Amino acid sequence: MNSGKPGSRRKKIILYYFLGVVLPGIILGYMAFRGIRNDQVLREKDGQEKLETSSQTFFSEIDSDLGRFMVEQTSDSIVYGTKKNDPSILILFVKDSTGVKKLISHQLLYPPAELLTSEPDRIKPSSLLKEGQRLEFAEQRISEALRFYKERILNTTDPEEKKEALVASARLYNKMNQPERAKAIYEDIRKDYQGGLLNGRIPLELISGLEIVKINQAEGQKDELSLNLHKSLEQLLHPDCEYDANQFEMFYQSFKEIINEPDDVTDSLIRKLEAQRSRTDYLIKFLSGPELIAPSGQYQYGSSNNMTYSVPVTSGDLQAIYLTAEGNNDKRSVMVIDFPVHMKSVAEKLARKIDPDSTLNLKIEAFDGDLILSRVITDETGYLSFPFPENLPKWKLLLSENRPGFMTTLMKAGSGIYLFAFILIVLLMLLGFVFILYTLNVELRLNKLKSEFISNVSHELKSPLTSIHMMTEMLHHNRVENEERKAEYYSAMLEESEHLSHLIENILDFSRIDEDRKKYEFIDLDPDKLIREFIKSIREMIRETGFEISYSCPNKVSVFRAERNAILQVLYNLVDNAIKFSGTSRKIDINLLFNDNETQLSVRDYGIGISIKDQEKIFERFYRCGESQQSGIRGSGIGLTIVKKIVEDHGGYLTLDSRPGEGSMFTVRIPVGET
Repeated sequence: MNSGKPGSRRKKIILYYFLGVVLPGIILGYMAFRGIRNDQVLREKDGQEKLETSSQTFFSEIDSDLGRFMVEQTSDSIVYGTKKNDPSILILFVKDSTGVKKLISHQLLYPPAELLTSEPDRIKPSSLLKEGQRLEFAEQRISEALRFYKERILNTTDPEEKKEALVASARLYNKMNQPERAKAIYEDIRKDYQGGLLNGRIPLELISGLEIVKINQAEGQKDELSLNLHKSLEQLLHPDCEYDANQFEMFYQSFKEIINEPDDVTDSLIRKLEAQRSRTDYLIKFLSGPELIAPSGQYQYGSSNNMTYSVPVTSGDLQAIYLTAEGNNDKRSVMVIDFPVHMKSVAEKLARKIDPDSTLNLKIEAFDGDLILSRVITDETGYLSFPFPENLPKWKLLLSENRPGFMTTLMKAGSGIYLFAFILIVLLMLLGFVFILYTLNVELRLNKLKSEFISNVSHELKSPLTSIHMMTEMLHHNRVENEERKAEYYSAMLEESEHLSHLIENILDFSRIDEDRKKYEFIDLDPDKLIREFIKSIREMIRETGFEISYSCPNKVSVFRAERNAILQVLYNLVDNAIKFSGTSRKIDINLLFNDNETQLSVRDYGIGISIKDQEKIFERFYRCGESQQSGIRGSGIGLTIVKKIVEDHGGYLTLDSRPGEGSMFTVRIPVGET
């Protein structure tokens, strides 16, 4: 044991820890922290420069894309309809040198009159159909007029004449109060003539749809009315053919007059139609005014031979780009594109060009804060905002750099070394702190156990010495006159001396075992004979306490190699332990058994037993279980430690079977043969 004071030793441990770990850790940690901060500033500066460069590249890519898009969409193959129109194109037309405009593509509800691509082939009905109109309207001969129209439907080869006859037949069936037959014809017209025009200007689908809805309303067919009304409003919203504003207004108002009980779908379609009509009227007025050309080449794309100019167009929910380009033969192409739709279709391609490694998060917001586009790989908060150029809508581009993961930062060459050093220092300090706490805790526990050990041993040694001193004094002063009484005193003094000798031997053995200085002299021993001699030697000593030791050896036990005194010490400690913890019981069993080439020696008591939590610790040095301390049972806390060590040194092992209130059984198992 260290002779220094425990408090002084703890102070030294803490001082050494502070000087050797904490102080260098603080200095190195501060240096690492400064390195991290400097590294972070450099990374932020590099990241900001990267984002600025990426934004400039992104806007340049948008300009290049608009130039390419204009050229592609106005090429001859698209003009002649060999390629499907892009969904972002609101209007595309070509103006020749004489000022004549030709509409190529549009998404208007109705185009302006001068840009209508379809010319009416026939404004007035044919001479043959005039006969049917005479029978129907002038002479009111409805049946004859119907027969006439049916004959024309079957015999005519003129598609326009057939369309007029079909519409007239359905109309006559309605007049003859046969709505179901009229509705059937209108259904066929709507199915067979999708996108067709009557007289070159009236959409057949809308004519049929309107008449069917009227029949549904007159017949009280609410579900069918709602279904057909939705279908017709969808056709108004997405027309399959071109007709002018008057035609649209006539059909639109007619359908609105029929609506008596609007539903969610109808309301939604009406709102969309109103918004689309406003957009259409704005674009028609916009296109009817003077052409917009960007000034002095600031918004020019493409080569000198094929230059494209752009101007932003914003009105209500419309956010568009007006593009114009000079072509061959003094032709000018004009296009208005829905910029949000176009950006959504090309943003991913543009983002890959500026960010092939997917290290950037990209967002585009409108001037009112609405999110137009989002390409977020990881959620970040440090976005930088870049306004769009003047030739584009007043949006802003938000960019942020994806921060690498913790392990990526540490493993990346030239980056994260300071962070790694800082974390390593913190971990070392924490490990050192935990080790110091553990060391101090062990130190405190050992000091406490040693104090208890010294106190217990002192008490154990004092009791037999006091008894011996008292009886010796009485004999010395001749205060015991009876010879029989003297013999009892001598016997008691001998027992106390033997008990004292065992205590001292335990302490000495523990010291030798603890320092690995214990030496054994192995000889061949007969365990049965040894146990019988041991029981005979202690029987007189425990007679007065009332204990009764029973011994059994059911089979023949082989001789094994061991040290005689060591085995006797094992027996003495186990029996002494059984006596101490027997409680009110006075019975102890010793059993000897040979099994599977090993000798099994068991010592059992029927006392208070050992709790489960104490069973794991009773073989530790100085440990005394809670029952012994509460009951005032004397002991040094080293007896079972000595037993376990002796048994292990003999190549065996020690087991325990105990239940609180039922007693305990310690079993020593030592192999037979060479040890």
